Amino acid sequence: MTLRHLAWSVWLTSFPLTVAIGGLSPMPAHAQAAKVRVTGRVLDQQNTVPLPGVPVEVVGTTEVVYTDVDGRYALDLASGEHQLKVSLGGYQDRTIRVTAAPGEPVTADVGLAMAGFAEEVTVQADVTDANSSTAEAQLLERKRSAMVSDNIGASEMRANNDNSAASGMQRVTGISVVGDGYVFVRGLGERYSSTTLGGVSLPTTEPERRVVPLDLFPAGLIDNVKVAKTYSPDQSAEFAGGLVQIEALKFPSRPVLDVSVGFGFNDQTTGESILGYRGGSSDYWGLGIGARELPSAIPNARVIRGAGRFTPDVGFTQAQLETLGETFDNNWSLEQRNGDPNQNFGMVFGNRFGKLGVVASLSQNYREQYNTDNQITYVVGQNNQLENFVDYDFEYATRRSTTGAVGNVSYQFTPTQRVSFENFLTHSGKDEARFYSGFNGEAARFQRATRLFWIEENILTNSLTGDHFFAALGNSRVDWRVGYGRADRDEPDLRETIYQAISNRFEFADLSQSGFRMFNTLDDTTVDGGVNWSILSNAGGRPVQFKVGASYLERERDFSSRRFRFVPLNLTGLDLTAPPEVLLSASNISPSRFELKEETRATDFYDAAQTIAAGYGMVDVAFTPRVRFIGGVRVEQFQQEVNTRDLFSLSFAPEVIQARLDQTNLFPSANLVYAVTPAANLRIGFSQTANRPEFRELAPFEFTDVVGGRASVGNPELEQALIRNVDVRYEVFPRAEEVLAVSFFYKNFDSPIERILEPTANIRTSYTNADGARNIGIELEARKRLTEWFFVGGNYSFIDSSVTLSPQAAQVQTSLERALAGQSRNLANLMAEVRIGASSSARVLYNFVGERITDVGASGLPDISQVGRNQLDLVYSQRLFQKLTLRLSADNLTNDAYEFTQGDLRQRYFELGRTFSVTFGFTAF
Repeated sequence: MTLRHLAWSVWLTSFPLTVAIGGLSPMPAHAQAAKVRVTGRVLDQQNTVPLPGVPVEVVGTTEVVYTDVDGRYALDLASGEHQLKVSLGGYQDRTIRVTAAPGEPVTADVGLAMAGFAEEVTVQADVTDANSSTAEAQLLERKRSAMVSDNIGASEMRANNDNSAASGMQRVTGISVVGDGYVFVRGLGERYSSTTLGGVSLPTTEPERRVVPLDLFPAGLIDNVKVAKTYSPDQSAEFAGGLVQIEALKFPSRPVLDVSVGFGFNDQTTGESILGYRGGSSDYWGLGIGARELPSAIPNARVIRGAGRFTPDVGFTQAQLETLGETFDNNWSLEQRNGDPNQNFGMVFGNRFGKLGVVASLSQNYREQYNTDNQITYVVGQNNQLENFVDYDFEYATRRSTTGAVGNVSYQFTPTQRVSFENFLTHSGKDEARFYSGFNGEAARFQRATRLFWIEENILTNSLTGDHFFAALGNSRVDWRVGYGRADRDEPDLRETIYQAISNRFEFADLSQSGFRMFNTLDDTTVDGGVNWSILSNAGGRPVQFKVGASYLERERDFSSRRFRFVPLNLTGLDLTAPPEVLLSASNISPSRFELKEETRATDFYDAAQTIAAGYGMVDVAFTPRVRFIGGVRVEQFQQEVNTRDLFSLSFAPEVIQARLDQTNLFPSANLVYAVTPAANLRIGFSQTANRPEFRELAPFEFTDVVGGRASVGNPELEQALIRNVDVRYEVFPRAEEVLAVSFFYKNFDSPIERILEPTANIRTSYTNADGARNIGIELEARKRLTEWFFVGGNYSFIDSSVTLSPQAAQVQTSLERALAGQSRNLANLMAEVRIGASSSARVLYNFVGERITDVGASGLPDISQVGRNQLDLVYSQRLFQKLTLRLSADNLTNDAYEFTQGDLRQRYFELGRTFSVTFGFTAF
């Protein structure tokens, strides 16, 4: 059993036990009595710093509670009107009025102002839903933030019928999501964004991209997702577009038990005859490796090849090769099957038992997708005209099962001392059956090919965090974290066969990817630790927070790929039109027919290590009641090494291709927040950040996806890019659920890393540093309740960028002036919601992503661009009973095509169809 499967088994075993223990524990008294839970936070009014240890008194009673290390308090009050008095030395006392209604928990946040500031600005206590995942709570968090940021909470994602963090993020201003959950912030590619979970850096399952695909994070396990668009010294400096901060489910202030189950169908997949193949019995649960593992007879560190005349002890005899070849599963062909409906299930449990908080969740999602696709590879022909080199028609059928779990506990030793242990697991298995046919210019023949493909991905994170407040140490707050993350990706037994047209019939082809099998594994681990120490001072009559900290991130990766092929030696007398199961049967695996040969390349193994040691200092000071400054500097020492080696080399010391980076940089940041009114902020920010090469981009490992298509190879000569950022935002929050905002940003890049097409004999992609680039844009956002029953919202981003090429790149790349790869000029979202009575609502959602370059052209080949695309979704929600809800949704109603062009010609085209779903939700409390 692998480590991944062991961890998976432990999670599936421990989760029901966690829920059972929580269910058997006695309910707190407030749940048994007719009282209302009132929660809130006490913050400094000027710089929104939490104030721990503050007494919150219920006027007219003897009841007093003290805020915890996050400035939070909780009270259980009888129904009716109450007054809460909040007092702290150096601040003006505040008394607020709270109305407690039965069955309606509320949050009353209090801002305390120092005596010299109190008369100039008065902020009433915010009273909102106690659930931190609501749109209102997220807007309040954004209003208080020191940086330019955008948020989306779990409640909003449910209302939009978003089933993952990826689908939820595409609703956020300036965000687009490409492919399998890759986030583009402000038009910048996924490489310019970083992702954390609970403040801890995440490993990635992606061999070619530097970020975690957000479709691996089910919405049911998430409280909110925040995108920090300006840099602060207490954050990693390795981003330019944004820092994506995922927060898992929060510890609730009251008992929570929610269950949901849903089904869906796609109009071009469900019930239709689609492609499939014989897989494993556990494929539905995403556990398919067992049915596709490399045969145990294949040695791990010994190349499969014949013994040489001068190296008789290295290889294998012909009889041994025959035996090894027969150990592979003889399963190559596609079958027709009926598409199954999509399914999802989710359960969330949370409660507090005295000083102990517990939250646990389980989520399972199964989806199928069938589509056809046309792809054309062009070459520059006579008169510099594009000519078809490869023209294939594809059929794809994919199945994906994603399961996730959260299990978190927190213990509050005292109101100002807390330790938490948080665990997150997500597991995904994806199955793909593919068939293509068409003309291949390299072979000068028509070809047909099938490919069977399985990907299994796993992300497991564990983190131990502490928050402590020490009044005796000058009101010091210390928070620390120790986190471990492991990401695994297995691609077991990719199988491909190719038949090509000869004399009006298709025969088995003797090509490099025919009779081909490949096994890839990737293990990516991170160890992340950090400590922050802040002191809140009111010396001089103004609030000043001094903050220093240090962090250390260590990341390691091991990647290996093994390639095998059944090589035809003597085909006389064989019917080459027969299915591959006949041609490659055990009787034909022999020195006189087909022989197993290993084709693993010298660059198919690499290991890599990365460390980032950092320290910072910053200050958060309110110069006046309206003006707040946040600034400081961070120093990062970055070291990275990638070693590519031939593990099967016959030499005593095999050649190692090594790529190293070792750099130390200072990253300054300055942000100013001006409170124009109590409901409006003007924000201005300046900073410098970095973007560094990913492991895969440095490793010269090459993989060709389709015969005659583009291969991809790394570049060991890549350097880091530096980015200078300017941000300006004016935002108004008229009411709790409303916002009006306009933002401007400017980014200047030194040596940005770009993906390019290389002018090789067989066209392939690689990576290079451009000389420079700039990115400039405007973002508009509005959310407004027009009437009690009608609510609208929307956002629009206009982004313009340009790249300056180095002299070397200008000799190769076709476009001397172009936008950054992956950047869309226009992004837009619109939303309208109608409430129908007290128990139902309907929501219309529109999303537009403008044209963008996907691959940069070289040697006369134009850039490949994706055409702009529209998407329209509908969601209807109905409360059937007090605790039961129904949600109906229709996604992708316009069914706009995904279309790619090269020059004036279409390069790729496919549609995904419309998806309709129904979900039932049950809330116990």
